[in-house]
Amino acid sequence: MRNSKVTFINTDIKFKEFNKQIYDQLFGKMSDGVLVINSSGLVEYLNPSYQKIFGVSDFAMKGRSIYNTINDDIVLTSLKNKKNLKGYVYHPEKNRKYRVITSVFFEETLFKGILAIYHEEDSFETFYRKSIKDNKSLKINPAFAYIIGNSKEIKEAIRIAEKAAKTNATVLISGETGTGKGVIAEAIHKASQQWDKPFVKVNCAAIPYNLLESELFGHEQGSFTGAIKKKIGKFEQANGGTIFLDEIGDMPIDMQVKVLRVIQEKEFERVGGNESIKCDVRIIAATHRNLKELMEQGLFREDLYYRLNVIPIYVPSLKERKEDIIDLTYHYMNKIGKEIGVLPKTLDREVEMAFASYDWPGNIRELKNLIERLMLIVDHSIIRLSDLPPEISKTYELNIPKLERKSLINFNLDGNLASMEEYEKEIIKLALDKYGSFNGAAKVLGLTHKTVAAKARKYNLID
Repeated sequence: MRNSKVTFINTDIKFKEFNKQIYDQLFGKMSDGVLVINSSGLVEYLNPSYQKIFGVSDFAMKGRSIYNTINDDIVLTSLKNKKNLKGYVYHPEKNRKYRVITSVFFEETLFKGILAIYHEEDSFETFYRKSIKDNKSLKINPAFAYIIGNSKEIKEAIRIAEKAAKTNATVLISGETGTGKGVIAEAIHKASQQWDKPFVKVNCAAIPYNLLESELFGHEQGSFTGAIKKKIGKFEQANGGTIFLDEIGDMPIDMQVKVLRVIQEKEFERVGGNESIKCDVRIIAATHRNLKELMEQGLFREDLYYRLNVIPIYVPSLKERKEDIIDLTYHYMNKIGKEIGVLPKTLDREVEMAFASYDWPGNIRELKNLIERLMLIVDHSIIRLSDLPPEISKTYELNIPKLERKSLINFNLDGNLASMEEYEKEIIKLALDKYGSFNGAAKVLGLTHKTVAAKARKYNLID
């Protein structure tokens, strides 16, 4: 089965007619794991491969609710929404991903259960290598393939960065601290025609004011006290390549004039020197500050801003791309695990929800540091809510009521539950509005045409 497509069983066979003998004939010798769940969420069948994959027994699981056993979001979502789904689950002890395909069973319009098939994928290392290969096939430059995320916000940043890499124009990258502005800058350089030339980083906020000019432009021997020999500055080191001026919003305004001259005239002088040094360098700048506000305050030159802002790129904060958090988490667990010799762990469902409710003021840098800490101090294979620092776990606990309101059951304005008839009326109305007919509404609700029509008349939903 490993190299063949999964063929689902003939849906003409009634779900209720299945028994263990039929299941074993169909799935008993499959190398893929198979799990069958009925409409109530109870386990009907699990084949030997499933038992081997997850280390469970038929005796222990059969007849139990899937909510009280080993489960995954793909199966639970498929059961909840009564839809065929595809996705992945991760096995931390085996360092393997399993592709999950669910198939929904109906008997006429009545939902009867789901069948889930688990196909072993590669280790995370191979998985990410394949992702990079797939990105190449989609004509995404390999330099950007290591940037993890599928949110539209990060994809837009990568799209613009790819275009920037094809030019020598200056780039201004903005975004909160810890969002990965430096990663974007380096990817632009690696994807450019100057990829084999120097990429020189300068953190403008980390260098004392009295040393910044010497750091950027170098100095001649004896030009000031302590200048015992000539020094080559960062711009000269980056000649022919790229210089990355990080946190340029913190650069003193008199130094901004000198940077502007490099952009305009492509030359500068070392501190204490008279010789003009030619410099062909591409400038990428980054800042977490609002440069327009700094311009209004007279702290940032307007002419330099417009010289730098030829291609603007905004890198979203982690709270703006929360759908990427879990992918980033497992990426760093795999990477850090390899570095320290520890197997990647998996996240408890509550931890995933806690991560989603937290605002991550330190962004990706904070997430990475947390994952490293958890990989080092957590002994068990599943990271639980109690393992998280208080600022994350407490935020989640405070947000539980808000999260619960996003469930299928909503409370009225007084915070109380409505009557069953009110819920029934609302769902029938919504289904009729959306699907436009008794048949369409009946199909999605798992009812008969006659039942929907009768309830619509009961609640005066028919014009």
